[in-house]
Amino acid sequence: MVEMIPARRGWRLHRQRLERSLGRRWREWRLPAGYLRLGTKYGGWWLDRKLVRPDPLLVDCGLGEDNSFDCAFLSRFGGTVIGIDPNPQSLAWCKAHCPPGMHLLDRAFWRTTGETLTFHLPRPREQLPRGADGVSGSLIRSHSYVEGGASRAVTTIDLSQVLAGAFRDDCDVLKLDIEGAEYEVLPDLAQRGLLARCRQLLVEFHHGVTEHTLAQTDSAVAAVRAAGFRLVHLEGRNHIFRRDDLG
Repeated sequence: MVEMIPARRGWRLHRQRLERSLGRRWREWRLPAGYLRLGTKYGGWWLDRKLVRPDPLLVDCGLGEDNSFDCAFLSRFGGTVIGIDPNPQSLAWCKAHCPPGMHLLDRAFWRTTGETLTFHLPRPREQLPRGADGVSGSLIRSHSYVEGGASRAVTTIDLSQVLAGAFRDDCDVLKLDIEGAEYEVLPDLAQRGLLARCRQLLVEFHHGVTEHTLAQTDSAVAAVRAAGFRLVHLEGRNHIFRRDDLG
């Protein structure tokens, strides 16, 4: 009987993984026609290819060290990608792996342009929580990856300035993986009507790893919905939205 315990535990773990996999596949199967996933398992995102116009613009805020989504977007659709990240480590990596059509900005995506804020760099890998990738800094001091680490002064940029710099009125996709700053940025974009300048919105929320709670994520999602967006899909913390008025 004692020898059977590890086997039973192994079966339970296998069953839990299988249930999660089947649940994920069920949710993906229910995605509307036209959705595809671009990029690696770690860095990829879902989007609606029918909403991507000729010569599209993807604004990618929060790059890390996986730009497979940007590379796949450019390979499939062409156009332009503007990648925004204030982490020198991420920028250096992306610069070394930057495809044609992708442009990098050493800025922190924020509610306004031209502010100087403190950006908290990630701690050394050996000091990070188990499973942390070690490349995610944050404007939020409470982020579990940065507590007690170094920091740098960064200059902010907002969506209006990004679009103006690209000589565009709007963007096909806005992706936000900004490590907790989304709780400030999204309600502001919604209140000012600027989300209407994005056809699709891809957001990773950071409740639990910052001071922000799941209730605050729900509130931010409600603000995005009230601004005219539909929540189409969830993939872990990743939320996939599209404008309701585009069909």
